[in-house]
Amino acid sequence: MEFCFLRARKPLMATSAALVLLLAGPTSLPLAGAQAAPAQQPAAGGQQPAAGGQAAPAKNYKDRGEYDLYNQAVQQSKDPKTQLQTLQTWQDKYPQTDFGTERLQLFINALRQLAPNDPAAAKTLIDKCIAVLKVDPKNFQGNYFLALWGPRVGGTSPSPDLLSQVDTASHGVLDNLPPKPANMSDADWDKAKGAIQAIAHNALAWEAVQKKDNATAENEDKASLQADPTQANVSAGYGRMLIDDKDDKKIPQALFEYARASQYDGTGALPADQRQKLADYVKTQYTNFHGNTEGLDQLMAQAKTSPLPPDGFAIQSANDLAKGQADVLNQRIQSDPAFKIWYAIKQNLQDKGAAFFTSDVKDVEVPGGAEGVKNFSGTVISLDPADRPTKVVLGVEDPTKPDATLEFSQPLPADALNVVKVGQKIEFSGIADSFTKDPYMLTFKDPTIPGVKTTTPARTGRKRR
Repeated sequence: MEFCFLRARKPLMATSAALVLLLAGPTSLPLAGAQAAPAQQPAAGGQQPAAGGQAAPAKNYKDRGEYDLYNQAVQQSKDPKTQLQTLQTWQDKYPQTDFGTERLQLFINALRQLAPNDPAAAKTLIDKCIAVLKVDPKNFQGNYFLALWGPRVGGTSPSPDLLSQVDTASHGVLDNLPPKPANMSDADWDKAKGAIQAIAHNALAWEAVQKKDNATAENEDKASLQADPTQANVSAGYGRMLIDDKDDKKIPQALFEYARASQYDGTGALPADQRQKLADYVKTQYTNFHGNTEGLDQLMAQAKTSPLPPDGFAIQSANDLAKGQADVLNQRIQSDPAFKIWYAIKQNLQDKGAAFFTSDVKDVEVPGGAEGVKNFSGTVISLDPADRPTKVVLGVEDPTKPDATLEFSQPLPADALNVVKVGQKIEFSGIADSFTKDPYMLTFKDPTIPGVKTTTPARTGRKRR
């Protein structure tokens, strides 16, 4: 199963009303509270001080017609199609204007509203952003909308120029955040600011992917999720990138990101059907990697509350688990002579089956003093019946998994239950009577339990060859 997520992530338009205004560009005439302009080249306002104490050149309308077009365009900010027509008329009639930057920002305002449903508007939006940034490199609207829409317009085969322009715009957004709108609370501004920063990081991640620089793309995805944790699609895209690296060391983090995308259900969550598909995918891949589903529920719960895994997060692979278990097993074989014999018998029975049992185990006293070992030891798992047992099931290799059965011709005496009780580790030896290969079980008939007097005397058998 494969998932594909666009790197041009969710638009920011619905973050807050104040932020929409912040992104919309100029919403009032340059002459605040101006009266109707005279017919011939009225001044737009008094000269303003320029850098170094010099007065900036006054901006003037060409005539009353330009003033009216500007005013009309501003008033149409919530009607983008009409506003775009007015702006085009203004540009056609007055290609040269003192208000070029303001006109470009009004173009951006109209086009950013049309772009989601009009690819041509999105392409023109990019052109207008580039144009305004040539005049004002720190222009927030130009940088922001170029970072937002550049990856969408560029797709998977952008021009080198667009990659460079998106890179510059994204850093422009991160380096020149606007001030907090006066009517926005600190908490809302922190969220809005994080969403703005996330857009820039998403654009930089997209750029890095186009350049096949996965290390940078991964870092930008992490930065994006730190800035705005609500981006489930970014989590899924980040997980996909880590999986595609085909590096087993990255699989745990990839599974965490997929789990995040599948479990997060707040603002910015994926549709329910897609979340379920991702959850199924996580379960399958987790089981393949880890060997079972142990720990999966904890992973899902943890991912639901955090966009990134905590420091030290790890999922042990099935290979690592097997290696660790093999190391423990080998250490036990080397340090425990009785278990060494027990395990050797098990391996031979599982490999060679009935032929080995008949020739080397059946009716043989085991361990029978081999290598100085007189008894095996195992943990009691069950007694049958519980009050006067004739069958005792033990776990020798694993105290929770039965692999030895002691059968008695007569019930064990009552005082034997002081020693032979569930959860207690006991020693035993005796005559191997039968075995099953899967699940493995070796059964002894009337064995000896040191310290326990049984009603039926212990059987004697031949010595192992």
